[in-house]
Amino acid sequence: MSEGTGSCLTEKASRGLAAIGFVVTLALAASSIPIVHFYQIYWSRLKSLPAAVATYEAHHGGRWTPVSRVSPWLTKALIATEDRTFYSNLGISFEGIGRALLVDLHTHQFTQGGSTLTQQLARDTMLSPVKSFRRKVSEALLALMITRLYSKQEILTLYLNEVYLGAGSYGISEASQRYFGVPPKRLNLPEAALIAGLPQAPSAYDPLVHYQAAKARQLEVLNSMVQDHVISRLLARQAYQAPLPFKGSGGA
Repeated sequence: MSEGTGSCLTEKASRGLAAIGFVVTLALAASSIPIVHFYQIYWSRLKSLPAAVATYEAHHGGRWTPVSRVSPWLTKALIATEDRTFYSNLGISFEGIGRALLVDLHTHQFTQGGSTLTQQLARDTMLSPVKSFRRKVSEALLALMITRLYSKQEILTLYLNEVYLGAGSYGISEASQRYFGVPPKRLNLPEAALIAGLPQAPSAYDPLVHYQAAKARQLEVLNSMVQDHVISRLLARQAYQAPLPFKGSGGA
């Protein structure tokens, strides 16, 4: 198979997954969620989301940090790993939903997320963590509403201030200080790649407890950045091999 043919098949597969996701989203929304009522319940809550996130973060000892005060390495690593179409999607990824559905059908379990950063924000701040089709639909609808209300930079700021990053750290400011003793703006590539891998499983990848698992996840993040042409393979290898100066230690 030629490289061109392989690329064409990949593009066709992506379009197919996107179509599956689109159809499933519409079907579930039409069958299980009263849209008008849903809108009335959540619209006012979403409009006050920044205040709610700031209050939640302060309660957990965090500090509100705009994305402009976060290392670009962190946002690039997070987007490459969690939501590659973040800047172009409407808050949901039909391709991601389609891929998750196929995996769920194959395994006969509702395990796959397929969630964008915006969907994760909606789930973390508005919904139950219990997995169900209804929650998945609610998550998608809320993500569409969030995208209508806020800019991408505002959504990133909200996400970075509410996401749980392990070791009791809620939000990037607390996590950056907890792990490396520096403000988020000063995170370098190795540190940013490590933190960007934490949202998937904060406890399992806690580098202070499960260092090898955290390093394996860091490598996944760096490889995602290579695949997205954010960094070179050489830079990824150097970042992976670089010591991690955890707070209170001489480096790992």
